[in-house]
Amino acid sequence: MDTLLYPDFLEDISSYQAASDFWHAKLDPLFRELGLSKQDYLNTTMVNGVALHDGNPIYQAYFPELKKAVRVIQEEPLLPADFDSWVNVTEIEAEEVEELVIGLVLTAENVERAGEEIMRWLI
Repeated sequence: MDTLLYPDFLEDISSYQAASDFWHAKLDPLFRELGLSKQDYLNTTMVNGVALHDGNPIYQAYFPELKKAVRVIQEEPLLPADFDSWVNVTEIEAEEVEELVIGLVLTAENVERAGEEIMRWLI
């Protein structure tokens, strides 16, 4: 059985930050290896400046050179661990951009699956 990672990320801000850091540590080096520059493209703060901590997105990356984006939505930690993905068309900097969206419950198995899917999609 796959183990849930950071199961309290929706209740504990330090756990949420640890989950976010986990995604950056996992995905950012892959993008650097591909020579891709990335930037954030979604607003994750409310009007009053308070950061949203709802898992959507837990990770985001826009690749201007590819006109593609990736958004990871970390869902409520339930077993069996859900995993779904789809491609949206969104607008970034007044241009239409394809966005790979992955919604999942964070487990080691789903992290590997997400990484593989992201790499296939970008290459």
